Amino acid sequence: MSQIRRTINNLANVIGGEILLRVANASVAVLIGRVYGVAMLGIYAAILAVATLAERIADNGLELTGIAELSRCPKNIGSLATALYIDKTALSACAIGLLACIAGVSGLSSGQWLIAAVLTMRTFVYSYCRLNAGLLKALDKTKPIVVIQAFHFVVLTICALVVYLRQQGLLTLLLWLMGAQMMEFALTFTVLRKLGLRISAVTFASCLQLLRRSTPVGATYTLSTLMLRGDVVILSLIASASVVGAFAAADTGLVMIYVIAWLFSGLLLSDLGSLSENREAFDVHFRKCLRGVVLLTVPLAVISAVFARAAILSVFGETFDAAALPGTLMMLAMPFIFLNAAFLSRTVVRNASRISLGIYSFTAVLSLLLNYFLGRWQGATGVACSILIREAVMTILFVRLWKLPAPATSVGPVMANAECATLLNT
Repeated sequence: MSQIRRTINNLANVIGGEILLRVANASVAVLIGRVYGVAMLGIYAAILAVATLAERIADNGLELTGIAELSRCPKNIGSLATALYIDKTALSACAIGLLACIAGVSGLSSGQWLIAAVLTMRTFVYSYCRLNAGLLKALDKTKPIVVIQAFHFVVLTICALVVYLRQQGLLTLLLWLMGAQMMEFALTFTVLRKLGLRISAVTFASCLQLLRRSTPVGATYTLSTLMLRGDVVILSLIASASVVGAFAAADTGLVMIYVIAWLFSGLLLSDLGSLSENREAFDVHFRKCLRGVVLLTVPLAVISAVFARAAILSVFGETFDAAALPGTLMMLAMPFIFLNAAFLSRTVVRNASRISLGIYSFTAVLSLLLNYFLGRWQGATGVACSILIREAVMTILFVRLWKLPAPATSVGPVMANAECATLLNT
């Protein structure tokens, strides 16, 4: 029970800060929709979807691997963080270069190109903030996260108000948002420095080994992002910007659910990593978490579905009436999303990444096909149905493959103690 209480307290801390940021970012989406129009919101959502997908591919599972390994060997923070930063920077540079080439041949106007560039850079800075927050979770230091993110929320709110009151352009708004994101990175890195993070000399071989360990996890999370962002991308290819804008309005709440599920997954990964050598405690803790997820999310999903229409219309306005039904359908996927996040954390720690990779590969293909055919048939509502179907199918597959290999001394991406000592001496 002490482990459950610790998980709940840590989850409350990280959810508190992240919700504040998501509220601010949702307010930005509302501001774009109301001030710059439905079509501009659709363009913004499409660019953000592509940039986020590229960022998740570039992460390659480094964030989750860092949490798992640091929770096992906290003294290794210096050499592990250095290797993580090196790998992440190299992959991010390649991804940004590829996006620049795509933007160059896509026929974007100069104004749209600038918006895409700033939004992409902010997305990648956010990725580094996620990595820093993951290291803090692994060290069981979640209180600084909520404090820093609360401050970030205040800065974002002020920036949005200034842009709105002065009637400034979208590019100015995005530049302010990028500056606020850079501030969060600086603050989280400062906290990690106080906790012992020092940039250390690491070998190329150690960076390459870390990259290899993270790849199976990265492939799974890339597929997850492909499904989430593919909803918008596929719809943008087969529907008008107005339809995409309506879907983006409905999708705002769903993205919040995915973010909270990701936070829960990261904390559960840290907890399960520390229990990996005690199979009984590991299984007991995981089963309790599953029961808690079901008891909490099922009622919340029903309540959210009932009030989805009223919430969307009150926030975005009557012109977004087409977003009401898709938003209602999306809320019903909430229990499946959290269960899938829990099962994914378990497979990472139990050295069963191939199972999760197989499940996500199948559902990613299924999701893209459903997005295309249901989207052509029913537009935003069809894509919302696709989301609900894919999450339910994924949960069924995880339950069917419940029996996984027992945790070994060196679990999945988590390093053995001997390897920790080797890196510490590097």
